Amino acid sequence: MIRINPYPKEGILLIIQSYSAEDFQACVRLFIQVFRQPPWKDRWNEADAACYLSNYIHTPGFRGIVAKEGDRVHGLIFGFRKRWWSGDEFYIHEMCVDSGLQRTGTGTEMLRHLENTLKDESVSRITLLTDRGIAAEDFYRANGFEEIERLIFMNKELGEGNIR
Repeated sequence: MIRINPYPKEGILLIIQSYSAEDFQACVRLFIQVFRQPPWKDRWNEADAACYLSNYIHTPGFRGIVAKEGDRVHGLIFGFRKRWWSGDEFYIHEMCVDSGLQRTGTGTEMLRHLENTLKDESVSRITLLTDRGIAAEDFYRANGFEEIERLIFMNKELGEGNIR
C-alpha cells in the first residue's frame, strides 16, 4: 500500500493498493467516466462495462491495482500474469485515472506500485496496447515503455449486426 497526496492544497490523500471485490462497482463507474471522454468517446453502459471488467477479474493470473480515497476509486490497473518462454510477464488490459487527477503523478505511482510488486514475484516485464498519438502513449513512454516495432495490432469487423 502506498499513500500519495496529488493535490496537497485540497487535502486529497489517495491509497494505492491491491484491488478487492468491494472495489468493483466503483471501478465500473470510473471506467465508464474515463472512457466516455475524448479521445476514446466510448459508449459504455453500466451492464456492459461490468461484464467487460468482470471478464478480466476472472482471468487466471488476474491482478488489479486501485488508487482510492475512502470508498471512491480514482484509478485502476487491471491485467494478468502469464507464462512466456523468456520469463513471466504481466499484461495490462486496462488502466485509467479519473480525469481530474490525470497529470498529478497518480498513474505513475500506480505503475510503480505494480512494478515493485511484480519484481518481488520475479515477473520479467510488463506489456500493454494503447492508441497511437494520444496522451496515454506519451505517459507510457515517460514511464519506460517502448514500442515493439515488429508487432502490429489487427482486427476484423464481422458486420454491423454485432454493433450495439
